[in-house]
Amino acid sequence: MISSLNRAGDWASVVVQPWIVLALIVFAGGIFLARLIPKARTLLLARPVRLATPFGQRLCQLLLMGLGQKKLFKESGAGWMHALIFWGFWALLLRATYFFVIGLFPAWDVSGRLEKGLINGLLLFKDGATLLVMSAALFALYRRLVLKPYRLTLSSEGNLILFLILAIMASDILFDAGWFARMPEEATAWSPLAFMLSPLLGTTWAPALAHNLGYWVHICSILYFLTLLPQSKHFHIITSLPNLFLSDLPSGVNRIHRIDFEDETKESFGVSSLSDFTWKSMLDFYSCTECGRCDRVCPALAADKPLSPKQLTVDLRDFLNQESPYLLKPEGGEGRVAKALLGQVIDDETLWSCTTCGACEEECPVAIEYIPKIIEMRQGLVLNEDRYPAELTQAFKSLETNSNPWGLGRDSRGDWAKGLDVKLWDKENPTEYLYFVGCNGSFDQRGQKIARSIASLLNEAGVDYSILGKDEGCTGDPARRAGNEYLFDMLASQNAETFQQLAVRKVITHCPHCFNSLKNEYPEFGAHLEVVHHSELLNDLIRDGLIERSPDTAGEPSKTVYHDSCYLGRHNDDYESSRSTLKATGNNFSEAENNRERGACCGAGGARFLLEDKVGKSMSHNRLDELMKNDPQTIAVSCPFCVLMLEDAVKSKGLSEKVRVADISELARERMGLKNPAQEQR
Repeated sequence: MISSLNRAGDWASVVVQPWIVLALIVFAGGIFLARLIPKARTLLLARPVRLATPFGQRLCQLLLMGLGQKKLFKESGAGWMHALIFWGFWALLLRATYFFVIGLFPAWDVSGRLEKGLINGLLLFKDGATLLVMSAALFALYRRLVLKPYRLTLSSEGNLILFLILAIMASDILFDAGWFARMPEEATAWSPLAFMLSPLLGTTWAPALAHNLGYWVHICSILYFLTLLPQSKHFHIITSLPNLFLSDLPSGVNRIHRIDFEDETKESFGVSSLSDFTWKSMLDFYSCTECGRCDRVCPALAADKPLSPKQLTVDLRDFLNQESPYLLKPEGGEGRVAKALLGQVIDDETLWSCTTCGACEEECPVAIEYIPKIIEMRQGLVLNEDRYPAELTQAFKSLETNSNPWGLGRDSRGDWAKGLDVKLWDKENPTEYLYFVGCNGSFDQRGQKIARSIASLLNEAGVDYSILGKDEGCTGDPARRAGNEYLFDMLASQNAETFQQLAVRKVITHCPHCFNSLKNEYPEFGAHLEVVHHSELLNDLIRDGLIERSPDTAGEPSKTVYHDSCYLGRHNDDYESSRSTLKATGNNFSEAENNRERGACCGAGGARFLLEDKVGKSMSHNRLDELMKNDPQTIAVSCPFCVLMLEDAVKSKGLSEKVRVADISELARERMGLKNPAQEQR
């Protein structure tokens, strides 16, 4: 640790220097606060939000993704680069503090207060951190100026920040090197960077100049950097750690909360203007690093649809910065013509392109939540402005009248089970499980085959279950994801009341969308259920020997690739049940290139299975192209909507003779020697 110019006996340094440093700190700090306070006030005036994730999980998220930079290591080069800069700055925080202390108190000499061994260790640690940060910053500049990755926002501001980082690191070395050259007796190899540079400075005027220049460049660069933070994208340096701690991104939590439609003070629902956003949403806007990781995994953007998660956040952030003065002083906005949030700042088609798959959230290193904001803006379109795709008009009406999106008669909801030994729920003699079949399994012909397959396996294993038949209704998932929260509330309330009246406690479902709603969203409606997905239950039944392999199926299994369901995987963190079932039944399966948390969406989620692809390409076609790289004979899935979308893609591409799409229950039936219901009615 090297002191400032005090040991050179420079009177001006001892007397004048503290006032200059203090003036710089006050000036830069004043600019920083003047730019920070309006943003803080904007957050404080925004709508409140209910955090669903327990404190312990949020703390773990902060430690792993914030301090540990866990998500960055999905990229070998750029991930390490950002992590080294982050860790290096934390490591050098003490050093930066030291620079300001010796500037304000030049007579203070820390070297006489610490053991020499400790000083040497700190110097070596400081030089190591400095070298790593400089290397990472140079690599970052190389990427921005030479490689120019398409997903990055290649702004001059980013380059300026990197040059400031290099200036801070280089000036630190120069500061010590100048002192070593001036005072050779204090030169030490424990500070190798400065030790190697000091002989090049000579012994005349250069050492003093280098020492002084290093000091002033160092503190001025830090203070200038501080003034830039609140008005640039690098504001995330301040907001990212709080955002990580406050985000509800761990799977298995409810982030779309119930609206009180009986509250007569509410004039609108969802989000139609900036003032409708919660403070957490606004904190998300401020926290975006513009790294583009979200864009790289977005299935809608890959299908040439007008949704870039990064651009969505940047547009909302820029609009918030533009409108903040008017949010803080509403009376000051007289005469101005403000843009409409919905339709002008954010195009309608951008919102309807989202499948709510959660891939963007999974990749985001600062835990930005995209899905709640998109659904809330859809609510604004549907509930406030009555503006939504034409296909949803009939779907909403059908959900309201027949409790399914296709308008099929509710009385036929249990017809799929004819000929099978499936009981109807009897309140007086309830079974252990209720099999909640869902709309797809009840009405879609392909979905009915999956339901029959599951029922046969449950019968084979002796599972005590029954169904609701016509008393079952749509969970409301497509209505909620499409922004019609009022309709979802009605459907969920009806189902919750049915569950309570019939004393339903344990539920089996094969649809991940039903699974997610019943497990995570229905507790707000008073339905606290033990919900199990069929993949998990089948895995348990096979493990316990209740379903056994048949010797007649000893032949070579088909070459199978597994496709992850977004709502079973990313939304509920179940990646293993289906894979374990496939392994247990002897299926020869392989992993797609994009699998587990990076599995690509089929395009059905977010109520998009009800919409036509009028813009761009089909997401299901893109996913099929990925899966076909494994040259499979069978594509195994654990979601009926994935089956629907991928089978349509197979037919459209003329691949029906080459590959088939099958639910894991159908594959289990085949390997267990039972008749495959997918072959029925052909």
